[in-house]
Amino acid sequence: MVNFLQLKGARPAAAAAAAAALLLGGGAAASAYWGTAGSGSGSQTAGQLQVLTTEALTQPASGQQPIAPGGVADAAVRVTNPNPYAVQLYSVASAGPATADAAHPQCVTTGLTFQNPAAPLAPTATVPANASLTVVLPGAVAMDLTSDPGCQGASFRIPLTLEVRK
Repeated sequence: MVNFLQLKGARPAAAAAAAAALLLGGGAAASAYWGTAGSGSGSQTAGQLQVLTTEALTQPASGQQPIAPGGVADAAVRVTNPNPYAVQLYSVASAGPATADAAHPQCVTTGLTFQNPAAPLAPTATVPANASLTVVLPGAVAMDLTSDPGCQGASFRIPLTLEVRK
């Protein structure tokens, strides 16, 4: 160890200041070594979910004729997933009144209702990436007795809202 007070030509106050600077500098270095902290930044962009398309078709329930006033039918919902990843169909809900096809203009009052199945759907339905899947919802469409006679033989458009999860 060097005794700073014995340096030739050095004043005692200057030597003490130099010693303090060396001690403080060494202490700061030790503190920096043992108490280091890091920081940085990162970012990630969330992908945009492309809109899935759907088509709901009414089909007779097992052992039944095509839907008629007072009847119930299954709904076959075809979902097309244009995304590069699979999605789970979580829920399906009515998004408005059913309408008859253009060939049946006398079918003004359809009497059709869509019975929203419980969410989450059971069994689960996963739509593969860049593919389509048809999901049958048993007894999801009912026709009450108010439907017009002009609805006989019609096909119906049933607007639906889907909830999907990745």
